[in-house]
Amino acid sequence: MAPPADRSRPGAPGKYPMSDLLLPPHIVRQQRREFEQRILRCVTIEDARAREFTQKLQMISPDMFMVRAQDTVDADLPLRPGFYHILIRNPDAPMSVMVVHENDRYAEPDSRIFDVLARGNLRERRVRDRLAEVEREEWEAGERELEEANENRKERLTEIVKSATRAQVSMDRTLPWTQSSDGRRPK
Repeated sequence: MAPPADRSRPGAPGKYPMSDLLLPPHIVRQQRREFEQRILRCVTIEDARAREFTQKLQMISPDMFMVRAQDTVDADLPLRPGFYHILIRNPDAPMSVMVVHENDRYAEPDSRIFDVLARGNLRERRVRDRLAEVEREEWEAGERELEEANENRKERLTEIVKSATRAQVSMDRTLPWTQSSDGRRPK
């Protein structure tokens, strides 16, 4: 395991690229360029499928393109060897990298990538509303679960108190109820 990064001085290397907020803007730009160059060294655009989808992606945004990662990539890059990736150049942030996969397994790119991009577009109100609704549903489900657990706990406690404080009469005729064992009548 690597030793923790020295955060006592600005520009100290961090776990994530460009994670230092106290760097001068020209240094941040240089780090972003280096990060982008490292990614581009480990991918290829010389793939027919990648070229086809790059043309379609650039109709959405000229900063998006599809690449295929080489079979060996640097371990500290967000790339999966042999997989297709969507790269997005961001003006004021590091390059975004999205892996094309299906349930974490290799998948050829198809129209699903446009659905994924549409679901992740936080500029559209319907996407933000859907995310807020999912969050609300999860919160309500958690509240219902908590309320149900409290009700079950209250019922259990009520049964425990009743069993400890109330005398109970057996409805079974084989053992008739008496105040004490001395008062039992022979049959």
